[in-house]
Amino acid sequence: MRKRWKYTIKEITEHMFGVKWIVVGIVFYLRSMMLKQEIVQVAYEKKVSFNNWDIALRSLNDAYLIIYFIIPIVLFFLVKSIFVDFDYQILIRLGSFKKWVYYSLRNFWMNIFPLLFLWFFMSLFMTIGFPYSWNWSELSEAAHFTNTLHELVYFFKKPVFAFIAQFILVLLTFSLLHIVFAIIYVLTKSKHVVIFISILFFLFNIIGFKLFPNEIAFLSPVTFFSITSGVNAFHSPIQVYSVVIIFLVFCVWLLQFLDVNKGRYISSIKSNIPIVVYFSLCVMGVSATAQSLVKSSHATNSDVLIMSFAGVSAERFAYIPFFFYLVVFFGFTYLIQLLFLSNEIEQLGYYKIIRFRSLNKWFWSWMKKLMVIIVVFLFGLVILSFTIAVCFGANTDFYVTLLPNSLFEIGYHFFINGFLQMIFYVSLIFIVSWISRESIYGVALMSILMVVMLPGINAKALIPVGLNSIVYLADYSPYYLTFILVIANMISYVIIRYLLKQSLNI
Repeated sequence: MRKRWKYTIKEITEHMFGVKWIVVGIVFYLRSMMLKQEIVQVAYEKKVSFNNWDIALRSLNDAYLIIYFIIPIVLFFLVKSIFVDFDYQILIRLGSFKKWVYYSLRNFWMNIFPLLFLWFFMSLFMTIGFPYSWNWSELSEAAHFTNTLHELVYFFKKPVFAFIAQFILVLLTFSLLHIVFAIIYVLTKSKHVVIFISILFFLFNIIGFKLFPNEIAFLSPVTFFSITSGVNAFHSPIQVYSVVIIFLVFCVWLLQFLDVNKGRYISSIKSNIPIVVYFSLCVMGVSATAQSLVKSSHATNSDVLIMSFAGVSAERFAYIPFFFYLVVFFGFTYLIQLLFLSNEIEQLGYYKIIRFRSLNKWFWSWMKKLMVIIVVFLFGLVILSFTIAVCFGANTDFYVTLLPNSLFEIGYHFFINGFLQMIFYVSLIFIVSWISRESIYGVALMSILMVVMLPGINAKALIPVGLNSIVYLADYSPYYLTFILVIANMISYVIIRYLLKQSLNI
């Protein structure tokens, strides 16, 4: 045992002082020198003091260094460790894929530890020559465009706490990244897939850093590699850790399913992909709205709900609310058709007709279920928007600052008109599907409805499309919109009854 331990120590030492890590250390040194000169120059121009933590924290949170240097190295060792460690002899010895993931994670950290050590060591080494202090400097507290540490001052009493926070965040994020890639490789057994995803991940970091506006900066992966980027995106370090820990716990929980018969789970995952994508888009849209609103100290939970589902009207049109309305409400209608309505129509046969004794009873047997689902859906949107609003720090008082309408009218419009609007969409989809017997025509119908929502077309709000948009309350009474939607639903039901009666006569 002693010989093996000595050999391991020797192996680790040779690994840490290899040529490649000397090159990495030189890159860290050169980049830190550039940051050091920038700090001195800005401090001289602003006539403020600086200290050792300015260069230490800047080196650890430099987005360019993380994106273009650290992430590629991490991805390289991550992919390499997965490919090298995935050996069936090792799997037989370990006994499960779950244990293999942990085994690969341990080897990954053995390989990547010198990178982490050099990164943090060099950040401290570069403090030589700078004034020493345990407190924030005047430069860190200054709101200057080159100062990336300004937001940290409000959340960390001492800069050493920010230093520790960065270290913990890197440990969690690196581990999460490896576990995700290991799970993907176990499920696909394809090196090409893992390499392709790693390239996409690297490119997405560049795109997110360069192109994402501040409202959706939290979607950029670099946010979770740097505590300063995380705080700037989420306005709180707690939320950064919460996201990483939640995903990490979920992935660890997912490991227990790697050793079961994955065919059934994979088919289940594939069938639920549309729901996951839809829910993710809803969360992203509401989060972007909440983040933009919390910049105002008067924003409330109700304001986040209003702006998230504001929609558009003929007189008040904007592209982002328009597209998000399509995602939320048309997307939900499409899911109903894809996962529920198509199956009901396709599985309709003589047995069901005999069992229900009439097509009208068959129609109401599933329509009642859809009504309950729509009600749950609307309440889910409210809970989602309120939860995200609280996470982003919005006021929890139930009053509205963005519309002159009362909270009762807004709630009435959202639930009653929203329910009637969704029932009308489902009815239209059913009519088209029943006539054509092809689900593709339902998608074509929704494309036509999108055109109706463009500016200037539905000027008098007489066409019952998009009338549950909250922005309509600025120009119309919610009860007038209810009247239009009730008439539209009555007409659609008359058409449905006629079609069902004609089908029985045939």
